[in-house]
Amino acid sequence: MTMALGRSTARSSKSGFWHAAWYRYRRNRLALVSGVIAVLILLVAALAPVIAPYGYAAQDLSQSLVGPNLHHLLGTDELGRDLLSRAIYGAQTSMTIAVGAPLVGALIGIPIGIASGWFGGIVDAITLRAFEIFTMVPQILLALLLIALFGSGVLKLLLFLGVTAWVGFARLARAQYIALRDRDFVVAARAMGVPTWRVIIVHVLPSAVGPLIVFFVQQVPATVFAAAGFSFLGLGVQDPTADWGKMINDGQQYLTINLTVALLPIVCIALATLTFSFAGDGLRDALDPTSR
Repeated sequence: MTMALGRSTARSSKSGFWHAAWYRYRRNRLALVSGVIAVLILLVAALAPVIAPYGYAAQDLSQSLVGPNLHHLLGTDELGRDLLSRAIYGAQTSMTIAVGAPLVGALIGIPIGIASGWFGGIVDAITLRAFEIFTMVPQILLALLLIALFGSGVLKLLLFLGVTAWVGFARLARAQYIALRDRDFVVAARAMGVPTWRVIIVHVLPSAVGPLIVFFVQQVPATVFAAAGFSFLGLGVQDPTADWGKMINDGQQYLTINLTVALLPIVCIALATLTFSFAGDGLRDALDPTSR
């Protein structure tokens, strides 16, 4: 009965925490609006084949570099491809990389950080040496090396940026588990004979997940910018796939003919990075009000 009461109290406490976090988040108007826009960007990316008026590779050379009109609301590029459709499909490409790369980093880094922070000793020592080795090489340079060795593409760029992002997730997970492993509720669970894996996942992880969620969301704008940079340099997404960075690279020489060619993807990148940044800041303040 005592154990059941304890579990009920813990669930009530966690529910109250998330309810209070949501209350703090929605009071932050900038973060709330940014979160709504971020969700809309993700929906546009997911529904690109339904929303886009044309295919991302559909060409009409007789309509190349035309300005906005009834058939092409934002004009066309040098190959007669509809810019609005390219921007919508570019959102799909950019969001796939921007969400997928941090997810890969989290799947690699969080288990490593948990093992390091929970078990300590030799496991922690090896992990710290790995941190030092990977920190010596900047993430962008390591991604460039992987691209040079294995080539480019949407999936490859996603994996390369994700593999190079694991250290941040591992460091944060390690710090959270070091701070939580000696708390009273963890000690009580271990004293009652709860299996180690259950303590790690069921008892500790829910208390550590808040900062990890914030870190994940904050990685999205950085990944959008990094992926666009690689594509702009010709090292990321390749034709005919639509990508915001590639659109800037393709359209920069036609600015005097049709300003929308390069301006549209710049606006898309700016909107995505700002909204996810503000949403991430709002999550941080909501989940940890003492950080403000």
